[in-house]
Amino acid sequence: MTLEQLARQGRRTSSMTTAATITSKMSEIRKESIKQAFSDFENIRYRYEFVETIDGVSYYDDSAACTVEASWFTFDNLNLPVVWITYGDNPDCDDLIPQVRKYVKAIICIGENNKKFHEVYDNLMNSNIIDCHSVKEAVALANKITHSGDNVVFSPSRPANNEFASYSERGDYYKNCVCSLKSI
Repeated sequence: MTLEQLARQGRRTSSMTTAATITSKMSEIRKESIKQAFSDFENIRYRYEFVETIDGVSYYDDSAACTVEASWFTFDNLNLPVVWITYGDNPDCDDLIPQVRKYVKAIICIGENNKKFHEVYDNLMNSNIIDCHSVKEAVALANKITHSGDNVVFSPSRPANNEFASYSERGDYYKNCVCSLKSI
């Protein structure tokens, strides 16, 4: 079938034709190949990536979450109660209120300009927000306030700033800070 013939069928018919083609091709794939593909699959680095469990606390790196929307999906995908490490100087932080209400038990807020963040979240979190100045300090604070069974997620909700050249550099630094907890 040519593309022109397919186009003449209309959207609904062409969608059904596409689905039928994919289904027929899928039936030719051996179950072993599908199993192997799933077992070889690796999570995307820096997107709700599991880092380590230390003293029963699971740490996740979501440093690629450079927007509020990305953090929104992180909370939804993890579907766990978390201690959220983030930056407080995000002007759109109020877009995360539903997710914070549903998943966040405490916030560790990095930065100097956290006023709006506190205006948005202080009442919602019953003032369970801790301010700090760096990722390293945030990880140390998370280690102090968490208990076995808790989860910590670093989801900045904004692009890397002057402190880091990229979100991957920021994520690697976070992971190093988490792993350094093992030696404490």
